[in-house]
Amino acid sequence: MVAAVVAAGAVTLAGTAPPNPLKRKTAAAASRARPPQATKNLGRRAGPARKESQFSAGAAWRRSRVFAKVQGDQAFTRLREPRPGDWLYSFREPGQTLEEYARSRPVRKTAGRETLHLQPFGDLAAHQREMLAPVREHTALFFDTRVATLPVRSVNRRWHNRLRGQYDADVIVRHLAGRVPRRSLGLFGLMGSDLYGLGLNYVFGEALLTERAGIYSLARYGRQREALLRRSLKLSAHEIGHMFGLKHCVFYECVMNGVNSLPEMDRSPLHLCPVCLAKLRWNLKLDPVKRYRRLGAFYRRVGLAAEARFVEARAAELSR
Repeated sequence: MVAAVVAAGAVTLAGTAPPNPLKRKTAAAASRARPPQATKNLGRRAGPARKESQFSAGAAWRRSRVFAKVQGDQAFTRLREPRPGDWLYSFREPGQTLEEYARSRPVRKTAGRETLHLQPFGDLAAHQREMLAPVREHTALFFDTRVATLPVRSVNRRWHNRLRGQYDADVIVRHLAGRVPRRSLGLFGLMGSDLYGLGLNYVFGEALLTERAGIYSLARYGRQREALLRRSLKLSAHEIGHMFGLKHCVFYECVMNGVNSLPEMDRSPLHLCPVCLAKLRWNLKLDPVKRYRRLGAFYRRVGLAAEARFVEARAAELSR
């Protein structure tokens, strides 16, 4: 997921390799048939990976500048050199500094447009429906924003591809973009069915960075409650971060990292790094100490002890 003209990500299992995301984004922005700035999260790419094992020159430049400015980042882990199978091994993204983010004119709250809307779909299984309340609450705390849950909607069979046995995320997200409530900060849908995107065997989600819409699937997250909860919260935080204009993070281990597989997602943290948090502080004018404390109480209550300890420690550090 990225901003402006960069498409965010895909991952693969088999099938046709997707086009270069930078080229694909440019083409999408030029076509009125496809909404601009669509970003996909996770879907596996088939075929041999490109032989890229270095961050791009742009990323190296940004990393050196960012690390020179950031202070007190000892609790955060800087990204290591990507390895085969990692997102950054195949997709050389330059990253985004705070200054670049501020110049990108991201989606922002305005008077009368202060609420995100969660749209559940009727194909969610019982164990997936249990995620709706924690996703709604976590999103509100994570982005210091009101979140309202809309009535359940049925899934349109026209979105289904019978040959694939999956639903077309591109069609669904365009549909949702046309249904964003006029006074809504953004609309994000949750489905239980498997999704796919152009040239991809599957996607976990897709968001439109300028049209305030996204669709996300819980189909591949399993039934084990703690893993399902953690993955659901990561996906919603990551994708809604894109809806606020955050690009993939190339600086630290961060919930905004691009991920190329479910194991890579599980290795990524649920928190924002210092750079990405600074972007949200600039955009949403949030209080990081209050935010960390509220998230800590939430994580304790839902049984995510490691996440609770991390944010509680950050709140204590910032309060000294």
